[in-house]
Formats: sequence, C-alpha cells, structure tokens
Amino acid sequence: MGKLTTLNGILKDEASQMKLNVVHLCSSVNAKTIDLALLKATSHTSHNPPSDKYVTFLQSTIDTCYGPETVAAILHRLRLTTDACVAAKCLILLHKMIKTESGYNGEDNLRDCNSHRTLIYNQGGSNLKLNSLNGNSSRFTRELSPWVQWYQQYLDCYLSIAEVLGVTPNIKDKTEDKRLETQRVSSYTTDCIFKQIDFLVDLFEHISDRPKTPTSKLNKIIIEMIELMVQDYFSVIKLIRIRFEELNERVAKSYQLVPVLERLENCKEGLNEYSWRSKYLIEDFWCLVSKLKDM
Repeated sequence: MGKLTTLNGILKDEASQMKLNVVHLCSSVNAKTIDLALLKATSHTSHNPPSDKYVTFLQSTIDTCYGPETVAAILHRLRLTTDACVAAKCLILLHKMIKTESGYNGEDNLRDCNSHRTLIYNQGGSNLKLNSLNGNSSRFTRELSPWVQWYQQYLDCYLSIAEVLGVTPNIKDKTEDKRLETQRVSSYTTDCIFKQIDFLVDLFEHISDRPKTPTSKLNKIIIEMIELMVQDYFSVIKLIRIRFEELNERVAKSYQLVPVLERLENCKEGLNEYSWRSKYLIEDFWCLVSKLKDM
C-alpha cells in the first residue's frame, strides 16, 4: 500500500472515529461499543481480515437486542464505502455472523422473520449492496476488488440457499447434526428435495467461477474468504449427499437426477484445488455422483 493511500486510510479511520464520538454523545455505552468494534474490525489501513477479538465481540451481540443493530451497521458501512478492503471485511463479518446461526435442532426455527439473516436477505431480495469500489489505488486493491465483487455474489447465493432450506447451510461433523438433518429431509416432498439440491449446486457453480487466486504475495483477506468458502463447500457436500441418499431410498427416477449430476460434474475440475482438505469426504461424494449417473 502506497504512502498516500495509507495516509488517506488513516485519515478516514480517524474521521469515522470522531463522527462516532459525536453521534454517540447521547447513546448507550453498548451501542457505541458495537460501532467502535465495527470500525476497528473494518479499518482502511490493515491488510489483515477482521481481528478475532472484534469478530467474537460482534458475534456475541447476535442473540441480544443489539443483534439487528449490529447487522444494520455492517450493511450500512458496506453500502457507503468505496474502499475494497473495507468492503471485503464487512462481507467477511457478515459471513461469519450468519454462520453462527445454529439451526440444526430439528425445526425450521430460522424462518422466523426476526432472524438476523433475514435482515440481509429475505424473499429473494438482498441488502448486500456494494458501492462503486476504487480498485486501482494499489496492487493490493487490484487483486482484491474482483474477489470482493465475486464474494458479494457468493454470499447472495449462500443466503438464497439458507432461505430455501430454512436453515443456514452450515452442518457440522457431529453425528447428531447429520441425524437431525436426515430426519428433516425425510419429511420433505420429492419436489422439495430436488429444489433444494438445485440451489445447493448453485453454490458449487459459484465456487468454480471464483477469480484466480493471486500467485504473488499472499493476500490474507482473500485467504480468509477462501477459508470460509471451503468450510461452506464441505457443508454443502454433506447436505447434498443426505438428499441424494433420501432420493435413492425413494427410488426416484434416475433420469430426473441427470441434469443436476451433469452440473455437478462440470464443477468438479474447478473444485479439485480443495480436495486435499478432506480427501475421504470428497472422494466418497464424487463416487456417489458417478454411481447415481450410471444407474
């Protein structure tokens, strides 16, 4: 980052801090603390993703009366900024906060209109709006800008899946999570399962269409985006597999699966980069895809 760019970033952060102090002269301490943590987590001057310290604090507000205020503040900062670095950090924060939703309790409780997820994406409408980003201020921002544009679209896809499933697609490795999800899926109609699979495969396609990973100096913000994306990829594999197994038990007509299986196979090469992260999960999944296609 050039000296002028760094100075400009410092001045913007200081101006935001001064504005915050004025705005919160008559506000509660909690409201001011939330906004201050957001400013620190999404500063202009750091090349690092949001600090765990601030992420943990902001996540802790989700299940409190301050949850909607926290999400609204992040969305507001995202819409106003023209800085690719700040926009990237806002998106990462939102992604992490969405992933804290714990929906695998056997009920679609996250359809509740008060879910903080619905403040971001509701009934096909997204509030993840990006401003025109200044992507040419440095080599760092030139690398980052296409990833920010892609990541915003990726999160829209992720949230559309959550809306269709009624739960954030963030299933863990716990046996109980799998049991509850299997139980949920068994209660759905066949048409509903096909619709869910269609949306889940959309995420695979978005991952396959990601920008090229920078080969120069490691960009820690992009690495953080990729890490969160890979976690989602593994979760979606588990969710699709559960649905394939349910359809297989129902003896669904194999030709109905062909279009979605072909879409999956078209994504396979673009996903190979992450196969080493969970070798057996990946191998078992693609073996199942091949088996279903050959039926």
